[in-house]
Amino acid sequence: MSSKSGLRRLIDDTIGKQILEEHRRRGSHAACFYCQERIESLGPFILPPIPDNKFIDVIPEGTEMDGVNLTEKEHQDAYEAEVIVYRGLKEIDTNSIVIHQLDYTHEQYSAFIPEHLCNKKKCKKGPRELEGECDFIVIRDKFVAVLEVKGLSLQSKESDTIKFEGCCDSAATQRKRMRDLVKSIDPSVMVYEFTVFPNISMDELEERYLYDETILFSEDLENMGLIIDCCEKFLPLPISTADFKTVRDKLCCSLLGLWCINQKNEWKLSDCSLSKSIKDIDEKLKRAQVTRQSVEEAELKQG
Repeated sequence: MSSKSGLRRLIDDTIGKQILEEHRRRGSHAACFYCQERIESLGPFILPPIPDNKFIDVIPEGTEMDGVNLTEKEHQDAYEAEVIVYRGLKEIDTNSIVIHQLDYTHEQYSAFIPEHLCNKKKCKKGPRELEGECDFIVIRDKFVAVLEVKGLSLQSKESDTIKFEGCCDSAATQRKRMRDLVKSIDPSVMVYEFTVFPNISMDELEERYLYDETILFSEDLENMGLIIDCCEKFLPLPISTADFKTVRDKLCCSLLGLWCINQKNEWKLSDCSLSKSIKDIDEKLKRAQVTRQSVEEAELKQG
């Protein structure tokens, strides 16, 4: 087995391990550390403690939905869809770690998968270029669940089917990247994958789309806890307590560290805190960034 790269050691053994130790030390209060008050939490440990709004403003009512305005509306719908899923995942078992918006660069992805195809030929991607992202990843004792969220709303048009299938295809690509990354941490771990459409109900689609158990609709969001629990029931083989604790620790260190590190390979433990999340949202609201431009893009231009 090849040794870890320096970047991989930073992610796993420094950042991720520190976050995991903080989580265990504070127990049920881990999600709100650095806050003035310690609030008892009965839900899972979620990072960030509140959703990060990347598109602050809402499209005014009566705005004609075409061109740039349509793109803005799609961005806002996508964010609101993620918030719906975020709330649903807050109801799952307490023995879970949920990571929201796990982004990783090309360099960070390659640190986990050194046999990555681009390493075998001249690659056009920059090391700090965004390689992929995962909307939600749920870490449990015996498995990992990967969820990609799509904010698509159907308009009763002929193009609805094309858009829906396009969303399924793009989600499958992101899911595969994340599955490969998780498997690189420990090949034995079971990975369940889902694409979630919070704005689409089952009766809006043809019956043939309803047989795919990896696609979830608005009706499924009320049963997120049951859906995640069922993943554990269908594990192919029994896993010993010692084995799953070791695997879980490896997954937690790698994925928590990957979430906390930024594109410049810098990190701060305070990024995990509720107070930091609230402060960031407050500052973005005060700057009144518009949906046409993500907050991150605006910050780069201002800098």
